[in-house]
Formats: sequence, structure tokens, C-alpha cells
Amino acid sequence: MIRLRLAALALPAALAAAACDAPSAPVGAAPDAAPSAAALPDPPPSAAAPPASAPAAPADASAVAADAAAPADAGATAEDAGRKPSGDAGGAAVARDAGGAAAARDAGGGRAEAPAATGASPPVAEAPFVPPPEPGSADAVAAEVDAIFVGKKTYVARFKQEHTQKISGAVKKQSGALSVQKPDRISFRYDPPSRNRIVSDGVSLKVYVAEDRQMFVTPVKNSEYPGALSFLMGHGLRPSFTFTFNEKASFEGGPVLIGKPRAPTPHYELVMFYIDKALLAKKDPGVVRRVLILDAQGNRNRFDFENASQPASIDPAEFQFTPPPGTDVKQN
Repeated sequence: MIRLRLAALALPAALAAAACDAPSAPVGAAPDAAPSAAALPDPPPSAAAPPASAPAAPADASAVAADAAAPADAGATAEDAGRKPSGDAGGAAVARDAGGAAAARDAGGGRAEAPAATGASPPVAEAPFVPPPEPGSADAVAAEVDAIFVGKKTYVARFKQEHTQKISGAVKKQSGALSVQKPDRISFRYDPPSRNRIVSDGVSLKVYVAEDRQMFVTPVKNSEYPGALSFLMGHGLRPSFTFTFNEKASFEGGPVLIGKPRAPTPHYELVMFYIDKALLAKKDPGVVRRVLILDAQGNRNRFDFENASQPASIDPAEFQFTPPPGTDVKQN
């Protein structure tokens, strides 16, 4: 059963790892609408997203992975059309694709001690070139979002997480607090009764599964794959994704951006960003109200953010974690 318990942690861990590797307002969000095949163009990595008025390019087979047959709500358990089925109940697939959380992938590995958090953090890569956005395009909206976060060092927010496994239909709901300090420190602190923790101190990523008394440790390394939290980390959204609008989404706050990774990644097929138009105009850090990640197995991981801010500093202790005595520590 460890696979099922790891499922809801694996994707946050993947996000944490990817965010470390990468160059808010009230939730009140309307249900998520499934993008159609036409809404999911697959431009080449160097191409900018087309203007909102331009016709969408044909989608490739994997891009139609979104939710063509799903009901309106992003957390729904209905089957998604056009998705590649998972080989198990969904938990193992999520754990297997947890990226930096190789912890989850190697749940049966041997015991090892966690490495000390010493040594210099990896340098932040220089921002890759991206062409200027077309006025009025989804890419232009992403550029406005980046203007709020790029250059800022911190981000804190409350989050509500909902992870849905496609095959089993199981839904796991959690909540907690997220803290980020660029370029490579991140902390997911889950609300009681959960005692799970996900922490990167800039050297190691630690995933602690309290119920199993296990902690998985993997080094933080540079990667060419920016994460779904790239709006918080590194160089922002535009170097990480190409964008189109999700015209079918019913979100009262503002536009919904469909992000296709510029470089292929095993961690997700696409990411949808729910943008609060009013907060965008105010350059408020709560502008990204929701992030919805869809992976190749049809699993959905949704984060709703609220009470977001960019404090002057974060206590360094937030990015340190020592598990309770007796924890089985597995190094990857």
C-alpha cells in the first residue's frame, strides 16, 4: 500500500525537484474545462504561442491527453479520453514519474543515511532566449505573470491539493503551506493530521512519508526541465512553456493558459495556469490562483493557492528537516 500513500506526495516532490532545477487570492475558482484537441497546439520549442485570435495548430496524440471526456470539475474522477492507461492503480505511475523524488520510485531500496546539507548551491542557468510575445496572445499573458515573479526571491502561500488517479478514480485531498526561496529552496508543510514534509535545502530534496516512517533523499542537481512551479522559480514561465488559451475553461477570475513544455519531460504532458485578471493588473503575487498538472497516465494534480505574498525573507529553518528517530532513510 506504500504506492498509494506515495502517490499524493510524488507529484509535489516532482514539482519541488523540478522547481529547484528550473532556470494568493481567494480560491473561489470555477470548475476546470477540458481543452479540446484544437486547443492544444504543439509548436516547435523555438516558436512563440500564436495570438488568441489565430487558429490553433493541430495537436499531437499525446497533447490530446487533457480531459476530452472528463466532467467540468478538475478533481472529477471520470475517465479522460485519449489518455495512455497506467500499468497499475495509478500510485506507482505517479511515484515512478516523480522526477527528483526518485525516493518514491525506489520505495523498496536499501537503507541509507541522509547526506548533510553542505556545499554550494548549483548556479542558476542563464535565461534562454525566447522570442517576444505577440500582443494579446497567451504568451503575452505569461510574460505579464513573469514580470511579477522574475527578480523576486521569495514566495509563500497556502495551498489546497487534490490528486486524482485516472485508473482507480481515487482522490486524495490535502492542504498546507508552501514556501519558496530562489534559486533552489522549497518547502511543502502539510496540515495535521498529516505529518508529511517535502523540503529542499538547496543540496538535497527530502520526501518524508510519516505513515511509513520513511524519508527519501535525492541530490538537487541542475536539469534542463523547468517545473510546473516555474512561475515561482528561475527565469519564469516563458522559458519553460509555450502557451495557448483554454477557450473552453469556465473560470471567473480570468484566462486559463495551457502550457506545453518546450523540452519533453516525463513528469507531465501539460500544465494549466489559472490567472486572476484583477490581480495581474495589480501585479499581485496571488495572480496564479490554480495550477493543474496532467501526466501521461491521465492522473491530475491540482493546486489552489491563496494568501500569497513575497516576504522580504524566510526563516532558513523552514528549509531544514530532520526526521523523527527510527525513520528509514533511503538515499537515491
